[in-house]
Amino acid sequence: MVKITPKDCSLILEGDIGGERPCYVYIPPHKNYIIYSYSMEELLQLKEIKYNLEISEEGVSFFLQSGVIPPPKTIFKNIFVLNIGDKLYLKADNNKIKEEFHHEYPFFNSYRNPELIPDEDYLLSMLAETVRTRKIFGSPTYLFQSLGKDSNTILLALAEAGYQREIICLTLSTEDRKDESEIAEKIAQKLGFKHQKLPLPSKIEKKHIDELIYYFENIPFPCADGTSLVYPIYATQLDFKKTDIIDGSGNDIYFGHIPRPIEYKRQKIYPKFVFFRDWVENLSTGHILQKFSLTRCEMAIYILKGLSYGDCKKIFPESVPVYFYWMEEDKKRKNWDYIDLKGDIWGTKAEYDLVMKKVRNFVSVYKANPIFPWCNKDIALYIGRLPEKYLFDRGKFKNKLLLRKILKERLNLDSDLIGKYSYGFSAYQFLKPILNIVENEILNCKLWDKKGIKVFWKELKERSDKEKIYRKILVRLFLISAWYNHNFYLRKG
Repeated sequence: MVKITPKDCSLILEGDIGGERPCYVYIPPHKNYIIYSYSMEELLQLKEIKYNLEISEEGVSFFLQSGVIPPPKTIFKNIFVLNIGDKLYLKADNNKIKEEFHHEYPFFNSYRNPELIPDEDYLLSMLAETVRTRKIFGSPTYLFQSLGKDSNTILLALAEAGYQREIICLTLSTEDRKDESEIAEKIAQKLGFKHQKLPLPSKIEKKHIDELIYYFENIPFPCADGTSLVYPIYATQLDFKKTDIIDGSGNDIYFGHIPRPIEYKRQKIYPKFVFFRDWVENLSTGHILQKFSLTRCEMAIYILKGLSYGDCKKIFPESVPVYFYWMEEDKKRKNWDYIDLKGDIWGTKAEYDLVMKKVRNFVSVYKANPIFPWCNKDIALYIGRLPEKYLFDRGKFKNKLLLRKILKERLNLDSDLIGKYSYGFSAYQFLKPILNIVENEILNCKLWDKKGIKVFWKELKERSDKEKIYRKILVRLFLISAWYNHNFYLRKG
């Protein structure tokens, strides 16, 4: 943790190019100093921050409407985060600190070197070495293993480096058509690793509720990803305290984030109708016309779309319309190739604030050590300079060609044959049996307008069984409400 005064300026703070170590910055309103740290928990426990901690109306607005709070913004006023491509310029001005944020995407496809040929052994050795150098505990090291290319390439790298005795693979077991655990277990055992399935409980018991409350008490940020709810459930089955946790997130930004074919077509058409966005944002959530006026940046994270601004105002009167932000971001990327745009918007914003935040929250609660091998800056820079032909196929909308090849040749794992598995945990189905608890958390949350939330909750319950977007919003409202109601860092005493 570092405190900077006007005498120490000027300097530039930067986000880690691989996203492994976000930098958190506190800028008080008086701007007589700033404090930065690579630990959000460390910042939040400082008395000068804790007793002045305020929720950002803009942050809540992004959380509800977009499902992601784009860096450098956070849920807190005066606290910012620097992620991939982010820079903060600081200089003294009248004995105060003047700050200026900038963002520059570091992985344009035009930056790739057409002469390079990938060295598979080198890549695997870097992955294994990253794990070796990041381990800090002598207790078990767990790898969250899916059927995906990312976690299994890490597993293969660890196998070739001889780490079978040190790693235990964990896979969610849902016992349905989305269950990845059977095949994942066979892959792990084939490579010589222990494997453990993590089943979902058949019934939500008091111990699960207690663990959920403990989780919300201790996470530094709310996270809009509903699958984050499964981590406290894992904690009722295993003791994760002081363990090393390996996660395969973080490489879409430099591998090339390939959209679905329908998304690629729509991003050419829908932004043409953004001129009537101001009107459709006041329609009810999920109205068909809202889809037809999205910016390209919003198309890149459309899966996260939440409340309309009109509905957001009903429950959170301090809400601001976030689509103006996305329109400005679109202008900055007006002539960008969509794969570059998707990599930047998803990789530096959604990947950080959604996918990786749920893991960072989890390890924060249980005092574990996170290891993100794909976020190693050397690996990011290496893959980020390889020719496109080794990484993705634009015509076939096929991603991570190099990893597909490695897994097929060395592990006989055919990603094309297996197909795409989505994470099998449904937050909505998990919460449905405890809807009375969910209702209590949401209706008693002081963030919301009392009358507005009661009216909206009635509509939410009625529509969530039939409409996917309302199921998503129900989960999202619970995630932020339970965090606000219980969180240790928000307590002033």
